[in-house]
Amino acid sequence: MPRCPTCQSEYGEGVVYCPQDGQALLPMLLEGRYRLLSLVGEGGMGMVYLAEHIGLGKRVAVKVLRGELSRDAIFARRFELEAIAASQIGHENIVDVTDLGRTPSGELFYVMELLEGRSLSAVLRRERLLPLGRAIPILVQVCRALEAAHARGIVHRDVKPQNVMLLAREGRPDFVKVVDFGISKISNPQGGKLTEAGAILGTANYMAPEQATGSEVDVQADVYALGVLTYELCTGTLPFRGENTFATMLQHLEAQAEPPSKRRPELGLPPELDALVLQALAKEPQARPSMARFRAGLEALPAGPRSIVLTQELSSASSPAPVPAAAPAVDEAALAPTTSSKSPAPRPRRTWALVAGAAAVLVVLAAVLFASRQPPAAPVPAPASPPAQVSAPPQDPAAPATPPQQVQPQAPVSPERERLPLNGTVEVPLKKLPPPRVRKPASSEPKKVQDLKPNPF
Repeated sequence: MPRCPTCQSEYGEGVVYCPQDGQALLPMLLEGRYRLLSLVGEGGMGMVYLAEHIGLGKRVAVKVLRGELSRDAIFARRFELEAIAASQIGHENIVDVTDLGRTPSGELFYVMELLEGRSLSAVLRRERLLPLGRAIPILVQVCRALEAAHARGIVHRDVKPQNVMLLAREGRPDFVKVVDFGISKISNPQGGKLTEAGAILGTANYMAPEQATGSEVDVQADVYALGVLTYELCTGTLPFRGENTFATMLQHLEAQAEPPSKRRPELGLPPELDALVLQALAKEPQARPSMARFRAGLEALPAGPRSIVLTQELSSASSPAPVPAAAPAVDEAALAPTTSSKSPAPRPRRTWALVAGAAAVLVVLAAVLFASRQPPAAPVPAPASPPAQVSAPPQDPAAPATPPQQVQPQAPVSPERERLPLNGTVEVPLKKLPPPRVRKPASSEPKKVQDLKPNPF
Protein backbone atom coordinates (compact mmCIF):
# COMPACT_ATOMS: atom_id res chain seq x y z
CA MET A 1 0.00 0.00 0.00
CA PRO A 2 1.43 3.45 -0.91
CA ARG A 3 2.80 5.35 2.09
CA CYS A 4 3.90 8.97 2.53
CA PRO A 5 7.59 9.09 3.61
CA THR A 6 6.97 12.27 5.62
CA CYS A 7 3.76 11.74 7.57
CA GLN A 8 3.67 7.94 7.11
CA SER A 9 0.03 8.08 5.97
CA GLU A 10 -1.17 5.22 3.79
CA TYR A 11 -3.43 5.61 0.78
CA GLY A 12 -5.18 3.35 -1.67
CA GLU A 13 -4.16 2.52 -5.18
CA GLY A 14 -4.24 5.35 -7.69
CA VAL A 15 -3.05 8.01 -5.21
CA VAL A 16 0.40 9.26 -6.21
CA TYR A 17 1.09 12.16 -3.81
CA CYS A 18 0.16 12.75 -0.19
CA PRO A 19 -2.60 15.39 -0.02
CA GLN A 20 -1.23 16.68 3.30
CA ASP A 21 2.39 17.50 2.44
CA GLY A 22 2.64 16.86 -1.30
CA GLN A 23 5.26 14.11 -1.01
CA ALA A 24 5.26 11.25 -3.48
CA LEU A 25 3.86 8.07 -2.01
CA LEU A 26 6.32 5.20 -1.78
CA PRO A 27 6.86 2.83 -3.34
CA MET A 28 6.01 4.56 -6.60
CA LEU A 29 6.52 3.07 -10.02
CA LEU A 30 7.73 5.42 -12.75
CA GLU A 31 7.13 4.46 -16.37
CA GLY A 32 7.00 0.81 -15.33
CA ARG A 33 10.80 0.69 -14.84
CA TYR A 34 11.85 2.62 -11.74
CA ARG A 35 10.51 1.93 -8.28
CA LEU A 36 11.04 4.76 -5.79
CA LEU A 37 12.16 3.29 -2.47
CA SER A 38 13.05 6.15 -0.10
CA LEU A 39 13.65 9.88 0.04
CA VAL A 40 17.37 10.76 -0.05
CA GLY A 41 17.36 14.56 -0.15
CA GLU A 42 15.18 17.56 -0.79
CA GLY A 43 15.88 21.01 -2.22
CA GLY A 44 14.10 24.10 -3.41
CA MET A 45 13.45 22.74 -6.87
CA GLY A 46 12.77 19.08 -6.19
CA MET A 47 13.48 15.85 -4.37
CA VAL A 48 15.98 13.05 -4.87
CA TYR A 49 14.87 9.46 -4.27
CA LEU A 50 16.63 6.15 -3.97
CA ALA A 51 15.15 3.94 -6.67
CA GLU A 52 15.64 0.58 -8.32
CA HIS A 53 15.58 -0.31 -11.98
CA ILE A 54 13.15 -3.22 -12.07
CA GLY A 55 14.53 -4.92 -15.16
CA LEU A 56 18.23 -4.63 -14.23
CA GLY A 57 17.92 -4.81 -10.47
CA LYS A 58 20.28 -1.83 -10.28
CA ARG A 59 19.91 0.93 -7.74
CA VAL A 60 19.84 4.46 -9.10
CA ALA A 61 18.92 7.97 -7.97
CA VAL A 62 15.87 9.79 -9.33
CA LYS A 63 15.52 13.58 -9.18
CA VAL A 64 11.90 14.79 -9.38
CA LEU A 65 11.05 18.41 -10.13
CA ARG A 66 8.32 19.86 -7.95
CA GLY A 67 4.84 19.91 -9.42
CA GLU A 68 4.40 23.68 -9.58
CA LEU A 69 7.82 24.08 -11.23
CA SER A 70 7.15 21.25 -13.67
CA ARG A 71 4.18 23.21 -14.97
CA ASP A 72 6.35 26.31 -15.53
CA ALA A 73 7.72 26.29 -19.05
CA ILE A 74 11.06 27.95 -18.18
CA PHE A 75 11.78 25.74 -15.16
CA ALA A 76 10.70 22.64 -17.03
CA ARG A 77 13.03 23.51 -19.91
CA ARG A 78 15.92 24.19 -17.51
CA PHE A 79 15.38 20.82 -15.86
CA GLU A 80 15.48 19.06 -19.21
CA LEU A 81 18.64 20.94 -20.23
CA GLU A 82 20.30 19.98 -16.94
CA ALA A 83 19.72 16.30 -17.71
CA ILE A 84 20.87 16.74 -21.30
CA ALA A 85 24.00 18.66 -20.28
CA ALA A 86 25.09 16.10 -17.69
CA SER A 87 24.48 13.20 -20.08
CA GLN A 88 26.33 14.83 -22.99
CA ILE A 89 29.50 15.76 -21.14
CA GLY A 90 30.36 12.17 -20.34
CA HIS A 91 33.21 12.84 -17.90
CA GLU A 92 34.16 10.63 -14.98
CA ASN A 93 34.02 13.58 -12.57
CA ILE A 94 30.48 14.61 -13.60
CA VAL A 95 27.39 12.73 -12.50
CA ASP A 96 26.06 10.50 -15.24
CA VAL A 97 22.39 10.98 -16.24
CA THR A 98 20.82 8.01 -18.01
CA ASP A 99 17.09 8.74 -18.46
CA LEU A 100 14.49 11.52 -18.54
CA GLY A 101 10.71 11.30 -18.14
CA ARG A 102 7.54 12.34 -16.33
CA THR A 103 5.67 10.89 -13.38
CA PRO A 104 2.04 9.75 -13.76
CA SER A 105 0.93 13.14 -12.42
CA GLY A 106 3.12 15.09 -14.85
CA GLU A 107 6.23 15.96 -12.80
CA LEU A 108 9.53 15.87 -14.63
CA PHE A 109 12.23 13.50 -13.42
CA TYR A 110 15.59 12.23 -14.57
CA VAL A 111 17.56 9.17 -13.55
CA MET A 112 21.24 9.40 -12.60
CA GLU A 113 23.89 7.20 -11.08
CA LEU A 114 23.61 6.64 -7.34
CA LEU A 115 26.34 8.54 -5.50
CA GLU A 116 27.23 6.97 -2.18
CA GLY A 117 29.39 9.53 -0.43
CA ARG A 118 29.36 12.95 1.18
CA SER A 119 29.15 16.44 -0.18
CA LEU A 120 32.14 18.72 0.16
CA SER A 121 30.02 21.06 2.27
CA ALA A 122 29.42 18.27 4.80
CA VAL A 123 33.17 17.66 4.98
CA LEU A 124 33.85 21.36 5.57
CA ARG A 125 31.23 21.55 8.32
CA ARG A 126 33.09 18.85 10.18
CA GLU A 127 36.72 19.74 9.41
CA ARG A 128 36.50 23.52 8.75
CA LEU A 129 39.36 23.40 6.23
CA LEU A 130 41.48 20.87 4.36
CA PRO A 131 45.27 20.63 4.21
CA LEU A 132 46.84 21.40 0.85
CA GLY A 133 47.77 17.77 0.36
CA ARG A 134 44.07 16.87 0.32
CA ALA A 135 42.52 20.08 -1.06
CA ILE A 136 44.62 20.27 -4.23
CA PRO A 137 43.64 16.82 -5.66
CA ILE A 138 39.96 17.62 -5.02
CA LEU A 139 40.22 21.00 -6.74
CA VAL A 140 42.12 19.53 -9.69
CA GLN A 141 39.30 17.04 -10.29
CA VAL A 142 36.73 19.84 -10.15
CA CYS A 143 38.81 21.73 -12.72
CA ARG A 144 38.86 18.74 -15.05
CA ALA A 145 35.08 18.33 -14.77
CA LEU A 146 34.45 22.00 -15.56
CA GLU A 147 36.94 21.91 -18.43
CA ALA A 148 34.94 19.07 -19.96
CA ALA A 149 31.70 21.03 -19.50
CA HIS A 150 33.21 24.17 -21.05
CA ALA A 151 34.38 22.14 -24.02
CA ARG A 152 30.71 21.27 -24.60
CA GLY A 153 29.68 24.93 -24.36
CA ILE A 154 28.20 24.50 -20.86
CA VAL A 155 28.80 26.97 -17.99
CA HIS A 156 27.86 25.56 -14.61
CA ARG A 157 27.21 28.96 -12.91
CA ASP A 158 26.73 27.40 -9.46
CA VAL A 159 30.07 25.91 -8.39
CA LYS A 160 30.00 25.50 -4.59
CA PRO A 161 30.74 22.80 -1.98
CA GLN A 162 27.13 21.58 -2.00
CA ASN A 163 27.48 20.60 -5.66
CA VAL A 164 30.72 18.63 -5.23
CA MET A 165 30.34 15.05 -4.05
CA LEU A 166 33.22 13.01 -2.62
CA LEU A 167 33.11 9.26 -3.14
CA ALA A 168 35.36 6.32 -2.35
CA ARG A 169 36.08 4.79 -5.72
CA GLU A 170 38.94 2.84 -7.24
CA GLY A 171 40.96 3.10 -4.05
CA ARG A 172 40.65 6.89 -4.01
CA PRO A 173 38.89 8.27 -0.91
CA ASP A 174 38.13 11.69 -2.48
CA PHE A 175 36.86 10.86 -5.94
CA VAL A 176 34.96 13.94 -7.16
CA LYS A 177 31.55 14.11 -8.82
CA VAL A 178 30.21 17.53 -9.86
CA VAL A 179 26.41 17.64 -9.74
CA ASP A 180 23.48 20.02 -10.28
CA PHE A 181 23.65 21.68 -13.67
CA GLY A 182 20.18 23.10 -13.02
CA ILE A 183 21.08 26.74 -13.73
CA SER A 184 23.86 26.01 -16.18
CA LYS A 185 24.16 28.07 -19.32
CA ILE A 186 24.08 25.92 -22.43
CA SER A 187 25.00 27.12 -25.88
CA ASN A 188 21.85 26.12 -27.77
CA PRO A 189 21.62 27.61 -31.24
CA GLN A 190 18.24 25.97 -31.87
CA GLY A 191 16.54 27.33 -28.77
CA GLY A 192 16.13 30.77 -27.30
CA LYS A 193 17.76 32.14 -24.16
CA LEU A 194 16.15 30.99 -20.93
CA THR A 195 17.78 33.67 -18.78
CA GLU A 196 16.30 37.13 -19.17
CA ALA A 197 18.56 40.17 -19.28
CA GLY A 198 19.36 41.36 -15.76
CA ALA A 199 18.37 38.05 -14.12
CA ILE A 200 20.68 36.99 -11.29
CA LEU A 201 21.28 33.27 -10.94
CA GLY A 202 23.68 31.56 -8.58
CA THR A 203 24.78 31.59 -4.95
CA ALA A 204 25.92 34.94 -3.55
CA ASN A 205 29.00 33.62 -1.73
CA TYR A 206 30.47 32.19 -4.96
CA MET A 207 29.05 34.63 -7.50
CA ALA A 208 31.30 36.42 -9.98
CA PRO A 209 30.92 40.22 -10.22
CA GLU A 210 29.41 40.07 -13.72
CA GLN A 211 27.02 37.40 -12.50
CA ALA A 212 25.96 39.59 -9.54
CA THR A 213 25.07 42.45 -11.86
CA GLY A 214 23.03 40.25 -14.21
CA SER A 215 25.50 40.74 -17.07
CA GLU A 216 26.43 38.17 -19.67
CA VAL A 217 28.52 35.35 -18.19
CA ASP A 218 30.93 32.88 -19.74
CA VAL A 219 33.34 30.21 -18.54
CA GLN A 220 35.29 32.83 -16.52
CA ALA A 221 32.42 32.93 -14.04
CA ASP A 222 33.20 29.32 -13.14
CA VAL A 223 36.88 30.24 -12.73
CA TYR A 224 35.90 32.94 -10.23
CA ALA A 225 33.66 30.53 -8.29
CA LEU A 226 36.45 27.95 -8.22
CA GLY A 227 38.81 30.62 -6.85
CA VAL A 228 36.34 31.24 -4.01
CA LEU A 229 36.09 27.49 -3.40
CA THR A 230 39.89 27.19 -3.29
CA TYR A 231 40.06 30.06 -0.80
CA GLU A 232 37.47 28.39 1.41
CA LEU A 233 39.08 24.95 1.34
CA CYS A 234 42.55 26.27 2.21
CA THR A 235 41.61 28.84 4.87
CA GLY A 236 38.27 27.65 6.23
CA THR A 237 36.74 31.07 5.48
CA LEU A 238 35.15 32.81 2.53
CA PRO A 239 36.96 35.77 0.92
CA PHE A 240 33.77 37.89 1.11
CA ARG A 241 30.99 37.52 3.63
CA GLY A 242 28.47 40.31 4.22
CA GLU A 243 25.64 40.63 6.70
CA ASN A 244 23.15 39.64 4.02
CA THR A 245 23.01 38.52 0.40
CA PHE A 246 23.17 42.02 -1.08
CA ALA A 247 26.09 43.04 1.16
CA THR A 248 27.98 39.95 0.05
CA MET A 249 27.29 40.66 -3.61
CA LEU A 250 28.47 44.24 -3.13
CA GLN A 251 31.77 43.00 -1.68
CA HIS A 252 32.24 40.78 -4.72
CA LEU A 253 31.80 43.88 -6.86
CA GLU A 254 34.03 46.32 -4.96
CA ALA A 255 36.16 44.77 -2.21
CA GLN A 256 39.61 43.28 -2.68
CA ALA A 257 40.21 39.82 -1.27
CA GLU A 258 42.80 39.37 1.46
CA PRO A 259 45.56 36.92 0.47
CA PRO A 260 44.96 33.46 1.96
CA SER A 261 48.37 33.43 3.68
CA LYS A 262 47.52 36.67 5.51
CA ARG A 263 44.04 35.48 6.43
CA ARG A 264 45.51 32.37 8.08
CA PRO A 265 49.25 33.03 8.64
CA GLU A 266 49.57 30.12 11.04
CA LEU A 267 48.90 27.66 8.20
CA GLY A 268 52.05 28.57 6.29
CA LEU A 269 50.31 28.74 2.90
CA PRO A 270 52.72 29.32 0.00
CA PRO A 271 52.80 32.68 -1.81
CA GLU A 272 52.17 30.87 -5.09
CA LEU A 273 48.70 30.00 -3.78
CA ASP A 274 48.05 33.66 -2.98
CA ALA A 275 48.95 34.74 -6.51
CA LEU A 276 46.83 32.01 -8.12
CA VAL A 277 43.72 32.64 -6.01
CA LEU A 278 43.88 36.42 -6.26
CA GLN A 279 44.20 36.19 -10.03
CA ALA A 280 41.12 33.96 -10.18
CA LEU A 281 39.24 36.51 -8.04
CA ALA A 282 39.98 39.39 -10.40
CA LYS A 283 37.01 41.70 -10.96
CA GLU A 284 37.42 41.71 -14.73
CA PRO A 285 36.78 38.35 -16.43
CA GLN A 286 39.62 38.81 -18.93
CA ALA A 287 42.12 39.23 -16.07
CA ARG A 288 41.38 35.73 -14.75
CA PRO A 289 43.28 32.64 -15.89
CA SER A 290 41.63 29.98 -17.98
CA MET A 291 40.42 26.84 -16.25
CA ALA A 292 43.33 24.87 -17.69
CA ARG A 293 45.88 27.43 -16.43
CA PHE A 294 44.24 27.48 -13.02
CA ARG A 295 44.48 23.69 -12.82
CA ALA A 296 48.11 23.80 -13.92
CA GLY A 297 48.81 26.38 -11.20
CA LEU A 298 47.24 24.09 -8.59
CA GLU A 299 49.30 21.12 -9.73
CA ALA A 300 52.49 23.20 -9.63
CA LEU A 301 52.02 24.44 -6.07
CA PRO A 302 55.19 23.66 -4.07
CA ALA A 303 53.42 22.90 -0.80
CA GLY A 304 52.80 19.23 -1.57
CA PRO A 305 56.27 18.33 -2.88
CA ARG A 306 58.00 20.32 -0.13
CA SER A 307 56.16 18.49 2.59
CA ILE A 308 57.14 15.14 1.05
CA VAL A 309 60.82 16.13 0.85
CA LEU A 310 60.84 17.27 4.45
CA THR A 311 59.28 14.00 5.52
CA GLN A 312 61.95 12.01 3.69
CA GLU A 313 64.75 14.08 5.23
CA LEU A 314 63.36 13.60 8.69
CA SER A 315 62.97 9.86 8.17
CA SER A 316 66.53 9.52 6.85
CA ALA A 317 67.92 11.54 9.76
CA SER A 318 66.08 9.41 12.31
CA SER A 319 66.97 6.04 10.72
CA PRO A 320 70.20 4.29 11.74
CA ALA A 321 71.06 3.51 8.11
CA PRO A 322 74.34 5.05 6.83
CA VAL A 323 74.02 8.30 4.88
CA PRO A 324 76.13 9.28 1.84
CA ALA A 325 79.38 11.00 2.80
CA ALA A 326 78.61 14.09 0.70
CA ALA A 327 75.70 15.22 2.87
CA PRO A 328 76.48 17.50 5.83
CA ALA A 329 74.53 15.24 8.17
CA VAL A 330 76.78 12.30 7.22
CA ASP A 331 79.89 13.90 8.69
CA GLU A 332 78.20 14.31 12.04
CA ALA A 333 76.78 10.81 11.90
CA ALA A 334 80.15 9.37 10.85
CA LEU A 335 82.04 11.20 13.57
CA ALA A 336 79.70 10.00 16.27
CA PRO A 337 80.49 6.24 15.98
CA THR A 338 84.23 6.95 15.55
CA THR A 339 84.37 8.87 18.80
CA SER A 340 82.34 6.29 20.62
CA SER A 341 84.54 3.45 19.31
CA LYS A 342 87.76 5.11 20.52
CA SER A 343 86.41 6.27 23.84
CA PRO A 344 86.79 2.93 25.69
CA ALA A 345 90.59 2.83 25.02
CA PRO A 346 91.76 5.59 27.37
CA ARG A 347 89.51 4.49 30.22
CA PRO A 348 92.31 2.67 32.23
CA ARG A 349 94.62 5.72 32.22
CA ARG A 350 91.74 7.94 33.20
CA THR A 351 90.79 5.57 36.00
CA TRP A 352 94.30 5.54 37.44
CA ALA A 353 94.45 9.32 37.19
CA LEU A 354 91.21 9.62 39.09
CA VAL A 355 92.45 7.24 41.77
CA ALA A 356 95.69 9.18 42.15
CA GLY A 357 93.83 12.47 42.29
CA ALA A 358 91.46 11.12 44.92
CA ALA A 359 94.43 9.94 47.00
CA ALA A 360 95.99 13.39 46.73
CA VAL A 361 92.76 15.02 47.83
CA LEU A 362 92.59 12.67 50.82
CA VAL A 363 96.15 13.57 51.77
CA VAL A 364 95.39 17.28 51.55
CA LEU A 365 92.28 16.87 53.66
CA ALA A 366 94.25 14.94 56.23
CA ALA A 367 96.83 17.74 56.38
CA VAL A 368 94.13 20.36 56.78
CA LEU A 369 92.50 18.38 59.57
CA PHE A 370 95.85 17.93 61.26
CA ALA A 371 96.53 21.67 61.05
CA SER A 372 93.09 22.50 62.40
CA ARG A 373 93.74 20.37 65.48
CA GLN A 374 96.93 22.29 66.39
CA PRO A 375 95.36 25.59 67.69
CA PRO A 376 94.74 24.32 71.26
CA ALA A 377 98.54 24.15 71.80
CA ALA A 378 99.08 27.70 70.52
CA PRO A 379 97.93 29.58 73.68
CA VAL A 380 100.45 27.71 75.91
CA PRO A 381 103.19 30.41 75.81
CA ALA A 382 100.65 33.14 76.51
CA PRO A 383 100.37 32.68 80.35
CA ALA A 384 104.16 33.13 80.71
CA SER A 385 104.00 36.73 79.62
CA PRO A 386 102.43 39.44 81.82
CA PRO A 387 98.87 40.30 80.96
CA ALA A 388 99.71 43.98 80.65
CA GLN A 389 102.14 43.31 77.86
CA VAL A 390 99.45 41.92 75.53
CA SER A 391 98.89 45.12 73.64
CA ALA A 392 99.97 44.42 70.07
CA PRO A 393 99.74 41.59 67.58
CA PRO A 394 102.44 38.97 67.82
CA GLN A 395 103.60 39.76 64.27
CA ASP A 396 104.95 43.20 65.42
CA PRO A 397 108.32 42.73 67.28
CA ALA A 398 108.26 46.27 68.71
CA ALA A 399 104.99 45.77 70.49
CA PRO A 400 106.39 44.67 73.91
CA ALA A 401 108.36 47.93 74.28
CA THR A 402 105.32 50.05 73.73
CA PRO A 403 103.23 51.01 76.75
CA PRO A 404 99.69 49.77 76.85
CA GLN A 405 98.39 53.33 76.61
CA GLN A 406 100.01 53.75 73.20
CA VAL A 407 98.43 50.75 71.49
CA GLN A 408 97.14 51.72 68.05
CA PRO A 409 93.43 51.10 67.53
CA GLN A 410 94.05 49.73 64.02
CA ALA A 411 96.00 46.75 65.36
CA PRO A 412 94.02 43.53 65.68
CA VAL A 413 93.11 42.56 69.18
CA SER A 414 93.86 39.07 70.38
CA PRO A 415 91.23 37.01 72.16
CA GLU A 416 93.25 37.24 75.37
CA ARG A 417 93.04 41.05 75.28
CA GLU A 418 89.28 40.88 75.04
CA ARG A 419 89.22 38.96 78.30
CA LEU A 420 91.38 41.53 80.24
CA PRO A 421 89.48 43.79 82.65
CA LEU A 422 89.24 47.39 81.59
CA ASN A 423 91.01 50.08 83.66
CA GLY A 424 91.37 53.78 83.49
CA THR A 425 94.74 53.73 81.76
CA VAL A 426 93.69 51.80 78.66
CA GLU A 427 91.75 53.86 76.20
CA VAL A 428 91.26 51.34 73.46
CA PRO A 429 87.73 50.95 71.98
CA LEU A 430 87.19 47.23 71.67
CA LYS A 431 84.90 45.66 69.11
CA LYS A 432 83.75 42.25 70.00
CA LEU A 433 84.53 39.80 67.24
CA PRO A 434 83.87 36.09 66.98
CA PRO A 435 86.87 34.22 68.35
CA PRO A 436 88.98 33.19 65.36
CA ARG A 437 90.73 29.93 65.10
CA VAL A 438 94.32 30.31 66.19
CA ARG A 439 96.57 28.53 63.81
CA LYS A 440 100.25 28.30 63.39
CA PRO A 441 101.95 30.86 61.18
CA ALA A 442 100.47 30.82 57.72
CA SER A 443 103.83 30.19 56.19
CA SER A 444 103.99 26.69 57.68
CA GLU A 445 100.78 25.43 56.10
CA PRO A 446 101.79 25.67 52.47
CA LYS A 447 105.04 23.95 53.32
CA LYS A 448 103.21 21.05 54.91
CA VAL A 449 100.81 20.83 52.01
CA GLN A 450 103.62 20.94 49.52
CA ASP A 451 105.59 18.37 51.46
CA LEU A 452 102.66 16.01 51.87
CA LYS A 453 101.00 16.40 48.46
CA PRO A 454 102.32 13.77 46.09
CA ASN A 455 102.39 14.10 42.35
CA PRO A 456 99.45 12.00 41.13
CA PHE A 457 100.94 11.76 37.65
